[in-house]
Amino acid sequence: MHAKKFRMGVLSFSCALFCLLGSVVIAHEPVIPAGIKIAVFDFELEDMSAAAVLLGQNTSSSAALDKVTQTARKELAKSGRYVVIDSSHESAGIAKDTALKDCDGCEAPLASQLGADQSLLGVVRRVSQTDYYVLVQIRDAHTGTVIAQEAANFAGGEEGWASGVRMLIDHQVLPATAKVPVAAPVCRTADVNPVSGQAECVDPQGTPVDPPPRREDHS
Repeated sequence: MHAKKFRMGVLSFSCALFCLLGSVVIAHEPVIPAGIKIAVFDFELEDMSAAAVLLGQNTSSSAALDKVTQTARKELAKSGRYVVIDSSHESAGIAKDTALKDCDGCEAPLASQLGADQSLLGVVRRVSQTDYYVLVQIRDAHTGTVIAQEAANFAGGEEGWASGVRMLIDHQVLPATAKVPVAAPVCRTADVNPVSGQAECVDPQGTPVDPPPRREDHS
């Protein structure tokens, strides 16, 4: 009888110790910060080659540009700094033939509407059949401010465009953005919702954002 009570006591103590250790381990698990949400819009083409000028149309396939866009999104996600959100023309409600490179920063509010913190606009500028540039511009989605603007010249045909954008992002874009602190959304107005009691804010683009955290009064 005493042996049975002793075994039960040991079992109860072991369970309690296990639960305690488990809670300690969980409490000390590292907290991984969420990445910056970025909307990487479909890359666009500027075909300035002699063939395009002569024919009056682009001489490159849409598949080559699709590969460039997917490579850019993959490299940014792989860096661990960014969370790439769905920002295809369809999801953003943009007409397929709309050139964002000509709209003077309109990609920023579009990115904000998609829930992103930043926007990326990319352009492949084809100079000849074997010479091209890759240009990337990143903006703050809430303010429209340009965070980074990088470009590089590469040699090769359209089959090498994806390699070019990967090199630009890895060697220029990521190092450049690493030096830029992530700014919190700036509220243009702050009102209190009479129902929830929560502050309601919109950023300079007019998109609703989460209210800034309240400062605790320690006085």
